[in-house]
Amino acid sequence: MAPENLSNPRLKGFVTVFRVGRAGQVRKVLIMNGPPELGVELVGFEAGTSTVAPILNLRVGLRRLDGGPVQCVLLTTFVTLAESGRAWARGGATVPTFRGGTEATLGLTCGHVDEGPSGDDGGVPLRLAFDGTVFYPGEDGNRHTGQAPWRHEMTALLPVSIWRDLLARCGRRAEMNVAGRIRPVARELDRGGSEK
Repeated sequence: MAPENLSNPRLKGFVTVFRVGRAGQVRKVLIMNGPPELGVELVGFEAGTSTVAPILNLRVGLRRLDGGPVQCVLLTTFVTLAESGRAWARGGATVPTFRGGTEATLGLTCGHVDEGPSGDDGGVPLRLAFDGTVFYPGEDGNRHTGQAPWRHEMTALLPVSIWRDLLARCGRRAEMNVAGRIRPVARELDRGGSEK
């Protein structure tokens, strides 16, 4: 028998297949058609621990919308500065097995540290885009893989305090320029190797 499409919107991505068992009985089986749908939400930011380049740790919540198991997700994110549209960071994480939902941290090496947030109390608006590959168990018991059927985009405000912490951890200090924007300043060393 041929598969029939389900009209129930809650079961989008599933098909019904009729299978004949050993004793000749016909069973109606629900099979997932493609990778499961996942939801992504931003939990928070924190400055990472790197001495070479600023690392922004991005904490995200990840959940399978139907609550089922996920064996692994190769999650990637692309970050642009919302004001200028400039590419700013790209990173990824391997999210281990979970059922329902979990949290993951993506370490993003940040470029263009000279383009910081305005003012003392605001932040820098970032555009975040997420996608990835999902590894999941199929109804047949085999492992399946597929490109995530989603591309989540959101805008978030990176606080000035975290921006300054990023600069401090990579050996720079921040000061305001005449336009009221924060800019990093390299530390000046005298010939003896100590900071001025």
